[in-house]
Amino acid sequence: MAVVDHVIVLALENRSFDHMLGFVEHPNPKFDGLTRGGPHTNPGWDSAAPVTAEPRAKTALPIDPDHSHDAVMEQLALRGTAGAASPTNQGFVMSLERKGRGLSPPTYGGALGPLLNWWHARGGPTRPAAAGLGPLAMLCQPPAHVPVLSRLALEFAVCTRWFCSLPGETWPNRNFLHAATSDGEVDIDLRAYTNRTIFELLEEEGTTDHARTWHIYHDDTPQVWAFRRLWDTPERHANWFPASAFADHVAAGKLPAYSFIEPNHRPPLHTLDHDPIIGAPDVSNNQHPGNNQVDAGGYPAFADASPDSDFSRGEALIAGVYQALRANPALFARSVLLITYDEHGGLYDHVPPPVGVPSPADAGTQGPGWAARLQHSLCHRKAETFDFTLLGPRVPAVIVSPLVAAGTVDARVRDHAAVPATLRALFAPHARPLTRRDEWATPFHSVLTLAEPRTDLPDLSGYVGATPGATGLNVTAPDAPYPAEAPSHYRDFARQAELVWRHLAHVGEPEVSQPPASTQPQRAVQITEAFAAAAHRHRSVAAGDQP
Repeated sequence: MAVVDHVIVLALENRSFDHMLGFVEHPNPKFDGLTRGGPHTNPGWDSAAPVTAEPRAKTALPIDPDHSHDAVMEQLALRGTAGAASPTNQGFVMSLERKGRGLSPPTYGGALGPLLNWWHARGGPTRPAAAGLGPLAMLCQPPAHVPVLSRLALEFAVCTRWFCSLPGETWPNRNFLHAATSDGEVDIDLRAYTNRTIFELLEEEGTTDHARTWHIYHDDTPQVWAFRRLWDTPERHANWFPASAFADHVAAGKLPAYSFIEPNHRPPLHTLDHDPIIGAPDVSNNQHPGNNQVDAGGYPAFADASPDSDFSRGEALIAGVYQALRANPALFARSVLLITYDEHGGLYDHVPPPVGVPSPADAGTQGPGWAARLQHSLCHRKAETFDFTLLGPRVPAVIVSPLVAAGTVDARVRDHAAVPATLRALFAPHARPLTRRDEWATPFHSVLTLAEPRTDLPDLSGYVGATPGATGLNVTAPDAPYPAEAPSHYRDFARQAELVWRHLAHVGEPEVSQPPASTQPQRAVQITEAFAAAAHRHRSVAAGDQP
């Protein structure tokens, strides 16, 4: 087995495997995309003709597809009796059409579910907000739109059975990356999470002469802030770095055992069919559909003309991380990079996720009695009855290392708990799993099969863009051009930033002593800068320098 000293994970946002890689012409027949087999279709809305998956997606959408738990359960379209139902992936068009029309997803299941869903939806709009958008869920990116991701998928290893950890939103799926559990959540619940994380496990398993260090690189309000124990001491707070520091650490050979990179989530201050607001540059690069929207009226004429969009900046982020590693061959030869997406974002994928996977909960939990089972068969709220034995839809996962043979296709079933499983296997083989899920999960470093590192690594420097710094905006200026409220898909990040601000103020961090900015988006940027400044001060104190 190859020697691995450094694991790097980059997790972007809300794109399915087929949406990003389904039409890549991979020479390996094991590659399970959309160019073979089929037909790959979904039923149309209201008995309309089936809609076929096609490589005609634009880099912008007129709507952010619904990816709440209830919506994803509709997209998976389970068939079969209770306790033995299997997903069919036949509800993507219906779900997006429902979102466009301003209708609620079907919240209730069971024999009485349709009646209750009708009653629940009575409060919705009586006129369509935007009809006819459902088929957009079936449109996939042509490879020319994802030159970096598709090239790496061809040149290294692509996992064709990597699923997000549950049918639900961003935050619970990201929690599985860190803790192999979502603490029972299927949708975003803004709170502090106390689950033990892989970062803590690595610390505990390290020794004086063989420390298992970790860094988190970010350039905005990161979701991993939700794990307060990872930054509530000066020592741990010092492990957080601006995204721009990653390339410097690689060049200096100072990469830790584990590096987690979270992209910039801050939404653009304009849609792609409008001029930018002067003085407020767009820096987001997470590829979230909500950061890549054009209004419905301008969508038909939108022609992917802008090279400076969130979507293209996401490609540049991937290229930048890869090129930084490629520039230090000695370090790269002992490293493995995983590029994945936290969840599918409501976009089509044709491979149904597995059922019967282990729940993160402890073994031996008693099942429901006969009365509860009868009530469940008549009516149940889907989010409240989910048992975490069904994975979410498939997402892209590309594994990059000079020790990976070009054209590798790995079809072993994995979910995001494979990240802590891999880190345990490499750096803490005698440590107990975090949960039953990462105990089950298959580590991904097994694709590193070459005895000697390759020297034919592709050069993607032409795709590298400018790396954002730690915001660098004058966020306290009274005339800063930010809206008063954050867009809906960013609001939870902004609210979490305010929780972080209050906690740091409570413990007396001087960086948060100034008055908070006037608007919610301004405050989110402000706490990001204050958090980064405090981390720098903690590192300076630990090094014996003046802060």
